[in-house]
Amino acid sequence: MLTFIAGVLIVLGAVFTMLAGIGTLRFGDVYARMHPAAKGPTLGLLLVSLGAALELRELGPVLALALVVVLQFLAAPLGAHLLGRSIHISLPLQADEVDELADDLAAAAESSEPTTEGSES
Repeated sequence: MLTFIAGVLIVLGAVFTMLAGIGTLRFGDVYARMHPAAKGPTLGLLLVSLGAALELRELGPVLALALVVVLQFLAAPLGAHLLGRSIHISLPLQADEVDELADDLAAAAESSEPTTEGSES
């Protein structure tokens, strides 16, 4: 019975990863493409790893799979965030022309600039 469940989880994980790849190709906006590129493979890897862990049932390989899943869960959001920031810097806005990040960055730059009040020249 566990072998059947493991097989279902592995196939389901492969399907999620495939759908994420299709979504990445089909979505038109680069910001919309980031979502399936980060979320789908992460869920797919989790399901495949769960299926492999059920099939292997040994401590060493299961711990290695758990480490892979944890690293993927840490790396995917970070990579998507960095990709979004670099896209924001290099491409002009297309959707609604509201740039909240630029406003936040300008406010942060103003607050971090050293003040010249009280200093003698």
